[in-house]
Amino acid sequence: MPVQQRRIQILETATVLIAERGFWGVTLRDVAIMCGITEAGVLHHFSSKAKLLIAVLEYRDEADFVALARLLGIERGDIERTPLPVSLRELCTALITRNAGQPEIVRLYSVLNAEALEPSHPAHAYFQDRETMALSLFRRAMPENDEAIHMSRQILAAMDGLQLRWLRTPDDVDLVPEWENFFERAFL
Repeated sequence: MPVQQRRIQILETATVLIAERGFWGVTLRDVAIMCGITEAGVLHHFSSKAKLLIAVLEYRDEADFVALARLLGIERGDIERTPLPVSLRELCTALITRNAGQPEIVRLYSVLNAEALEPSHPAHAYFQDRETMALSLFRRAMPENDEAIHMSRQILAAMDGLQLRWLRTPDDVDLVPEWENFFERAFL
């Protein structure tokens, strides 16, 4: 198998396993067995379990940014612009729509985000940086004012909380309409 294909196989396999078991519940051996290679083969591509974890998260983030841009009808690079070329409502709806189609990835981030509250966790700094990035993304989609940072935090908290309810009881929570209803009442 070509090197890039093997790396992607390892990343996708690790994504599934970590989403199911959390970082601490997965070994390099587990990943290797699922990929049909040895632990040394995994380590050849990712020099440690911690580096594999960060690579999984970065890989998923890029896939999500590409999909988000497509949902918004903009170029991938436009997501970095200030201001964003879309409204806050369009951004939030696209994020929730994307997440509604990938519960296993939302579960991955939810589990890891909770685990990474511990400062010794290998993804602790990653999740701090990711939160800063998410808050910036929301702020760039709204007019700059003294309330923008507070509103950004509230949106992120609401998304996280609603997504947890959806993961726990997917038959009771229809994520996109539930988000739209909440956003309509809370932020407009």
